[in-house]
Amino acid sequence: DAEVTIVRPGQVCVHYVGGADDEDEWIPLSSNRIRFRGGAGPQDQQKQTGKRGRENFTEPVPVPSFLPFKRGLIRDKTNKKQFKNLKKLLEAENFDKLPLDAPTYNNIEAPPSVLPAKKYCDLTGLETRYEDPKTRLRFFSTPEYVQLKCISEHNIQEFLKFRNANVHLK
Repeated sequence: DAEVTIVRPGQVCVHYVGGADDEDEWIPLSSNRIRFRGGAGPQDQQKQTGKRGRENFTEPVPVPSFLPFKRGLIRDKTNKKQFKNLKKLLEAENFDKLPLDAPTYNNIEAPPSVLPAKKYCDLTGLETRYEDPKTRLRFFSTPEYVQLKCISEHNIQEFLKFRNANVHLK
């Protein structure tokens, strides 16, 4: 329900019952959303009274319960999103009823990639193309190469072990 609170020439301010004051809306009198007393439209009402006065808008104006143009007025508390865990999602997909050779999330197999594996710098983790021929450590730029020359042999072995490329240097 709604009621007219302010009348101006050519428009009315409508307050929705149960709504906040900042949700009030100005509606032109020529709109088909306004019904006058007795269900007459604006043209019929003008013929009956000769003018549109304040006395015509003292009664509440019926408004449908669903207003798609006003958000937040009518909140349905029963329509809450129900979250499902992975087990329930898999049960809902009915994977057990599918044939064994049908592709699903559980049995998709892909061939190995034909692209070469990416190589990353052992110090910074950035993608690199450079490798020290003596220590086999990878580096990204010239300043890092200078740092690699200062690293002890024990630390070099730790870097290589971390990458699963253990080599005993002589």
